[in-house]
Amino acid sequence: MATLKEIAEIAGVNVSTVSKALRDSSDINEETKLKISRIAGELNYKHGIIKRKMSNGFGTIGVICPEIASDYYAQIIRKIEDEIKGEGYFCIIGFTDFDAEKEQYYLRNLLDAGVQGIIFISENPELNSVLLEYKKDTSIPLVLIAQNTETREFDCIKIDDGYGIKLAVEHLIRAGHKDIGYIGDELSCARLDTFVKVMQENNMKLNKKWMQTGRERFEKCGYELMGGILKNGDMPTAILGAYDDIAIGAIKAIHDHGMAVPDDISVIGIDNIRVASYYNPEITTVAGPVEEMGKIAAKLLLKKIKDDCYKVVQNVMLQPALIRRKSTAEKRL
Repeated sequence: MATLKEIAEIAGVNVSTVSKALRDSSDINEETKLKISRIAGELNYKHGIIKRKMSNGFGTIGVICPEIASDYYAQIIRKIEDEIKGEGYFCIIGFTDFDAEKEQYYLRNLLDAGVQGIIFISENPELNSVLLEYKKDTSIPLVLIAQNTETREFDCIKIDDGYGIKLAVEHLIRAGHKDIGYIGDELSCARLDTFVKVMQENNMKLNKKWMQTGRERFEKCGYELMGGILKNGDMPTAILGAYDDIAIGAIKAIHDHGMAVPDDISVIGIDNIRVASYYNPEITTVAGPVEEMGKIAAKLLLKKIKDDCYKVVQNVMLQPALIRRKSTAEKRL
């Protein structure tokens, strides 16, 4: 299948001009649009869908997301969809399961499907190379929701994850806990690094036996890793789960070993998923403004779709907050 780059080479223009012409942008004169459209047709480039939907008053937004098995990403997607639908657009959503190759697959195919903009949710620490290629091939607006990426080329919205972990750890320290552990999956290693940093800043001892990561995810990850720590005999008095699903698994493991939360071990999570306030015990957690993140991403993207001349790049950092519930308590003497 032809690419925008191939069309640009034949037309003697840059990729940005091709992208704008196929989106019927007012920046491009009609003669150039017709020339590019003709070349695209000869190469069987699937661009007709773009102009058809725009002329009918509808538009399509592509959304790339790791998964919605966890409530965290589901909250973001729901808010994005609400905002986009309210403006007369609809979504095409691709799920990557945190796979970098799938991210590139969906980027290519969403462009071929004729989307007018993309919201790209990713935890990929190597995302910048993908974004550089994207910028070479198209000028279709893209907004990032990405914790592990620093970029000056694209709008990017994120939660201050480091501050959130600091809130969690220092909450436990203030409650008198000195023996604090961490459990998480391999995809959340950045949170482990921050946990170590915050512990060191507070002159707290680190016990590697209480800092565990595994290949499993969600509740199973928390259950297995917490179970392994408990079997060692030497136990922490508090555990930080990389996210709430892991904290839930850890709580079940503690209960299954005949102990209680928080009487024997305090447990804290991150993300404030929907079930956190209904679990037994209710889970202390760090809540990021997740829906606000989705709302901002959608509004930024729609602004750039509607106004080709709007070129301001925004990097937005949102602050999380600690929510105290019943899974943490002061350490008993």
